[in-house]
Amino acid sequence: MVAAAWEAVAGAAGVGDGTSLLDLGCGDGGFCAYAARRGAIVHGLDVEPDAIAEALEAAPGADLRLGLMENLPWADASFEVVTSFNALQYALDAEMALIEAMRVARPGGRIAICKWGPAAENESFAFLISIGADGVRAGRLPVTDPVQEAIAAAGVEVVATGEVAAPIVMADEVALEVSLERARIRPEGSVAAAAAPYRRADGSYRFENRLRFWVLRA
Repeated sequence: MVAAAWEAVAGAAGVGDGTSLLDLGCGDGGFCAYAARRGAIVHGLDVEPDAIAEALEAAPGADLRLGLMENLPWADASFEVVTSFNALQYALDAEMALIEAMRVARPGGRIAICKWGPAAENESFAFLISIGADGVRAGRLPVTDPVQEAIAAAGVEVVATGEVAAPIVMADEVALEVSLERARIRPEGSVAAAAAPYRRADGSYRFENRLRFWVLRA
């Protein structure tokens, strides 16, 4: 669902023909492929070997490497734009990851970070709370945002912010159960009952969510 923000973030960060770009936490390479279609010279990093393998299929020819966001294997001032979609908040040290992103960005370049909005404003989080999913039970949600904390601590200038609608739709109850299984979520109680408020007339489920992004000046 993060793909919903690709166009907005790429536009705000100035990703276009010839842009030297690094995507942190590139995952399966979806944004890398999108940026390449916009003409960017694409680089990416992820900690998972399987993700890098998928990303290479999605964006053949891109410079994709294994590594940690806190210790990037590129020289200072290598990129015009550094992006991170729903990844920087999971770094071992979000502030250090942001400092590293600033290091490899060229002076005056852009760092764009996108992640899910506050848990209280996203229906999928409310649903997960209602089924007692590990890490999102009521009272265990984070009270602060690690990305906002990292931005404040690093003293980086924010040049643009925005929100993008990113609804999650499941075709039916089977699809919903499969998605929970793939995420290794073990529900407590009835999934169907908890998901009932989000069920539509055709039997599908729709969870309204929003993504938030920040564009920073390097």
